[in-house]
Parts: sequence; structure tokens; C-alpha cells
Amino acid sequence: MKKVVVKIGGSLAIDEAKLADFVAAVSKLPAMGCQVAVVHGGGKDINENIALLREQPTFIDGLRVTTPSIMKMVEMTLSGHVNKKLVRMLLCNNVNAIGLSGVDGKLFEVVKKQGKVDLGLVGEVKKVNPKIVEDLWAAGWVPVVSPISFGPDAEGNGVSWNVNADTAASELAVALGADQFVLVSDVPGVMDESKTVIPELTEKAAEDLIASGVINGGMIPKVRESFKSISRGLKSIHIVGWKDAEHFVKQINGELNYGTILG
Repeated sequence: MKKVVVKIGGSLAIDEAKLADFVAAVSKLPAMGCQVAVVHGGGKDINENIALLREQPTFIDGLRVTTPSIMKMVEMTLSGHVNKKLVRMLLCNNVNAIGLSGVDGKLFEVVKKQGKVDLGLVGEVKKVNPKIVEDLWAAGWVPVVSPISFGPDAEGNGVSWNVNADTAASELAVALGADQFVLVSDVPGVMDESKTVIPELTEKAAEDLIASGVINGGMIPKVRESFKSISRGLKSIHIVGWKDAEHFVKQINGELNYGTILG
């Protein structure tokens, strides 16, 4: 069986028509010999809900600064609303979907992410327990994973931490020894200065584009975490936009490349 980890987020997580098309594509993969795990973000849903707190979202290098009140809203949005909506839609397409987060079974164990500034309750993955997903695969389930993770606070109490969904997905893909890791983004791939998709991208070329500001915002952690995963043994990483179910299935099959393949 081919092991495939797919990360979705951005508008795909909230656009009902696109999401229904994505679900239709995923429903075809098990019959094609794929064991699939879906990791999702949901930043736009989070921003909408955080507006209720009257707190302005703050991002540093593409990572959300997470205060305790924002953390509650992030967990409710991702592990609750977004996760269960996606599971429901998959179930309605005859996919044996089951939802969980990085907290469940300590799928993702984290520590506080250190940096130039305090990001609050933002975690860095230190351990993945892939047996949870492997057991679900063996039982015929398609796991749908929220990146909210488990780790100690300053007093040593186990609390929930916000983890970048791209990072969580790449860590899971590495731990599972995935054959293919696909990041579905709001953009059609990594683009050059003329806004043309780069079909293939090396790490050095990516760092040059980051330094020049061509790659910016949320694409920075997406690309950097992907190359870290490659150095740790991941075989294939694809960054693609969403076109339709047919294109997505062909990307998984290797029949075409309509995004950026990192290597």
C-alpha cells in the first residue's frame, strides 16, 4: 500500500464546493491502493472566530502568536468545527473517516517553540507517535488530523499547543515513512518573481527566493519544513493549488505535475 499524507488549509478548508471536490478525490484513493491521512489547518476560520475576541491576529514569519484566549479559540475551531465538518463530508462519501488531534494519544508531543520573540502557546514537535495512525490504517480508517498538540506548560502541566499545520503534517509524514506528502495551498505552487509556478525547486534556490522576498508569509514555513522532511528521508513532497479532483488524483498517481515538487 502506498502511504500518502495530505495537508489542506486556506480557502479549501472553508470553500464548500472545493471541499466537496477534495472529498470526492480522497474517496478514490483507497481503491487505488493508498493509505491516506489528511492533516488540516483552518486559518481563515480561526481569524473569523478570533474576531469575536476583539483581538487582532498577529503573525511572525508565518506563525500565529497564540495567547491563552486565542489558544482556546484555535482548539475549538480546528479540533472541533473544521475537523468534524471534514469527517462528516468524508463519511457522506463512503470514506471510513475518523477525526483526531495531536492531543489524542499524544500523537504530537511538543515543547514551547523558541524564537526571537515569544509566540505564546506555539509548540515545536519533538515526538510523533505514528502507531496511532498505523493502527487506524490497519483497521481500514482514514484519519483526519487537527494539528493541536500535547505538551507541558511552564509549570509542567500537560496543555494544548498550537502547531503550524504544515509542520505537523510533515512531521507525521516523516514518522510514517510516507511515500508521498502533498501540501494543498491557496496558491498553485511555489512561484518565482514573475508569478509563474516553479515545477521543481531545490533547497538552495528556495532560500535565495526567501532572502529576496519572493517567497514570503506562510509559504516560508511551508517550504522550510518541507526541506527538513526531505533531509530526514521523505521521498516526495508536492505543493499544489486546488484545481479539481481529476488533477489531484493524477498528481498522486504521478501522471502529471501541476504544482511544485521539492527535492
